[in-house]
Amino acid sequence: MAAEPRAFVNWQAVQKILEAETTVDVAATLLFSAEGELLTTAGEETHEDIVSALMAGIWNSYDDLQRGLKFLLLECEEGKLGITAVGRFRICMYSNSFNYPIGLLKAKVIRIASKLNKPLSSVY
Repeated sequence: MAAEPRAFVNWQAVQKILEAETTVDVAATLLFSAEGELLTTAGEETHEDIVSALMAGIWNSYDDLQRGLKFLLLECEEGKLGITAVGRFRICMYSNSFNYPIGLLKAKVIRIASKLNKPLSSVY
């Protein structure tokens, strides 16, 4: 039997998970809605609301082209980003270090998504 949808999330627990995964080489981890509304963040505080809105737009554009998008990796001028979906939410982790392996960033995003899957997937 599927879990009952819930209206509430224990944001303190979610915040602790984000903080634990945001290490030295990871500048920040953001959790935002599919529409780009920033819900919580850990790490550097630099334009998170803009980053979440941009990442939601990019995610939604790719998802429109290929239904069922699972993961998105971006290498930009100022760092690397990994984005994935957990239920109706998106997790974005970014590193300012160009030496940080993109495969390791992907592994960290997948790990944090698996930790947040249970508390976030049943939210309606």
